[in-house]
Amino acid sequence: MKHILFINGHLNTGGVERSLVDVLKHMDYEKYAVDLLLLEDTGDYVSELPPEVKTRFRDIHHTYGGFASSIRQCITAHDWMCLRLRMLFLLRKILGSRALKPAAALLLGEHYYDCVIGFRPGICADLAGYSVKAKRRITWWHYGEFNVDRVAYDDMCSRMDAVAVVSQSCKEMLQGQLPGLADKLVYIPNMLDAVAIGQKAGNSPYTDDMLHIVSVGRLAPEKHFENVFPAAKALRQAGIDFAWHVIGDGPERSKLEALIVENDLKDHVILEGSKTNPYPYMKYADLFVHPSYVESQGLTVLEAMALGVPCVVTKSLGPCEFIEDGVNGLLTEQSPESLAEEVLAILNDKKLYQYIKENTKCPKQFGPERVMKQIETMIDGEM
Repeated sequence: MKHILFINGHLNTGGVERSLVDVLKHMDYEKYAVDLLLLEDTGDYVSELPPEVKTRFRDIHHTYGGFASSIRQCITAHDWMCLRLRMLFLLRKILGSRALKPAAALLLGEHYYDCVIGFRPGICADLAGYSVKAKRRITWWHYGEFNVDRVAYDDMCSRMDAVAVVSQSCKEMLQGQLPGLADKLVYIPNMLDAVAIGQKAGNSPYTDDMLHIVSVGRLAPEKHFENVFPAAKALRQAGIDFAWHVIGDGPERSKLEALIVENDLKDHVILEGSKTNPYPYMKYADLFVHPSYVESQGLTVLEAMALGVPCVVTKSLGPCEFIEDGVNGLLTEQSPESLAEEVLAILNDKKLYQYIKENTKCPKQFGPERVMKQIETMIDGEM
């Protein structure tokens, strides 16, 4: 049996965390013994983990911030583990990332793994690359834009045996940014367990007959939820009785709350907050709208498609690979005007709506059996 370690910050609601939990739920535990190291929180999804997963939570929040304030936090809290880690982070600035070598011993004690997987760039991948004792090293890339330090990321990846990317477009983007990674890049999409999602959808949360639109995602600038408002205003002007449910939370929430008041849409745009189970809202909606400009894959779009909900999606790397415009969804340009135009188009054209609805389903390449076969091949070093 091979001993595998996954490293991530937390298991709070999010696309990366959803992907990680889905992988852990489908691992072959007769073949692999799995540890999961979390560095910030356990999170909303931890209850979904299989009992075979050994979770190790090591809170490193006291290492955050400036050096002096971090040291004060550590001493005040008698957090000697974080104090040692913070000193290693200081040495890293002087000696380079290989100064992190003792960090894994502080977090894990004596250990050795057949494979370590840093599921996010940053400290998770750096621990996997420079510190954990392992025969094989893997990191994952989940982002639709290159948003890391090129030199540092390239150096970390030089320590890896494979870099998993969740879309072909992301693979091409990384290869363009770092040509030396070409031989290590492995395309492995996030899986979509349509059966499990359907079982979670349960009963409708809606108690009226009005039109229901839903959008799901972190309320962050790159998701462009402000583009919802021109579309919502156009629907109201067209005399359509609707409620637009925005599921998620994040730093843009106060901005969106202000836009609701400014545009007099409090009866139409509803910020539902974060939901560990958004699927009832999605399944029983009439339309799913995704305004994000940056998606490596677009997992929430695939979830909506798996639930049979027609989708209007702003163009970005991931969704453009599996949505055929006008066939199994509508693609819009990256502008509020284009989003509003396509939302009105699909709602005003019953034939178009029905045609897209009939073609809305999750593509087979995202099924758990196929994706897990790819992951096991990568872990075993057989690709």
